[in-house]
Amino acid sequence: MTNFSFARRQLQEITAIREDQINDYMSMAKMPLREAGMAWLDSRRQFLGPKTQRDYEFNLATLVKFFGNIRLEKLANPDLIRAYQIERGKTVGPCSLNHECSIIQQLLKHIRRWHEVAPFYAPVPMPRESPGRAMTPDEERKLFQTGSLNPRWAVAYWLAILSANTAAGPAELCGLRMADVFVNDPASARIYVHEHVKNKNRIREIPLNADAFTAAKTLAERAKGLGAVQPEHFLIPFRVCRGTFDPTRHGFWPKTAWNEMCAAAGIKLRPYDLRHHALTKLAETNPENLVLKIAGHVSPQMLRKVYAHVRLPALRTAVDAISSTPRKDPSAPVKRTVRVNAKTALLDQTQAWEKIAAMAERMRIPRAAAMELLKEYENELRGGETDEC
Repeated sequence: MTNFSFARRQLQEITAIREDQINDYMSMAKMPLREAGMAWLDSRRQFLGPKTQRDYEFNLATLVKFFGNIRLEKLANPDLIRAYQIERGKTVGPCSLNHECSIIQQLLKHIRRWHEVAPFYAPVPMPRESPGRAMTPDEERKLFQTGSLNPRWAVAYWLAILSANTAAGPAELCGLRMADVFVNDPASARIYVHEHVKNKNRIREIPLNADAFTAAKTLAERAKGLGAVQPEHFLIPFRVCRGTFDPTRHGFWPKTAWNEMCAAAGIKLRPYDLRHHALTKLAETNPENLVLKIAGHVSPQMLRKVYAHVRLPALRTAVDAISSTPRKDPSAPVKRTVRVNAKTALLDQTQAWEKIAAMAERMRIPRAAAMELLKEYENELRGGETDEC
């Protein structure tokens, strides 16, 4: 009897909470869009990061500017949302538009009205873009040689070197404060990435090699000259107008200088591709656990599928090094091959298989695939040459 009485009281409390929530939802549905949006956002702030809160506030302001301060329940109209997608899509891209519609979706779910829209709603399709690419050695040389020629490209040039040698993304570098850049001693030089990161797993310290150290020190000296003298000031101060900078606000990647630099070098490259480039180079010669530490949140699967852009050239070099037949140079005259002693050839072949197996394991590719690639190379080369005694 006591247990039943306790269960009944508990059930009454749960029912009362649910009725209060229903009343809150009904009340919010009648509220103007601006007030309802801010009330919803206030209830979510403890679960959101500072940057996400700012983005949500901006998206809410955009919705209010378009729809006016209508009651929230009026948005439970699929035709109205579709009209917004069409009209708003004339001035912004699919990513921004879908983020704004996501706010509408969350608001309508909060007042239990999304089910009226869901069967008719579809997000705007995103364009199919490359996940990024790594530069070839020749492209890397041309980019940085060209970038050093024009003083107007200095910030883009040093940021590019820093990104290509630390695998830090553009937003992560622009979010660095003076206190996050340690360049007093080359032996312990590092940067501490903790702002403008996608998630908490991207918070990390990255040591600086010689190139990155020079870039970071140059940018720090520039920042000091622009007034960034406090630890909380940003490494890339915000440009208010020509010749005026605000070190309390972070600047942005210099797109104009970057585009000019890439055009002069004859290379098409996004700033974020520098991160792909750095991680790809690291992945070719270092263990995965080390690369993951430098990269941040990247999983082993992402490292293999997304960032390993130039693994094939590295594999080609590896198999060429152990091939019994040298790679044929199209520009060179045809060379005749010479038969070798059978016992020596057998020994060399055994060592070759052992070496290719070890390299395949180190580079995280299937051993069978590496073996097949070696066979294809040897068959291709032997097919174009004449073997004589």
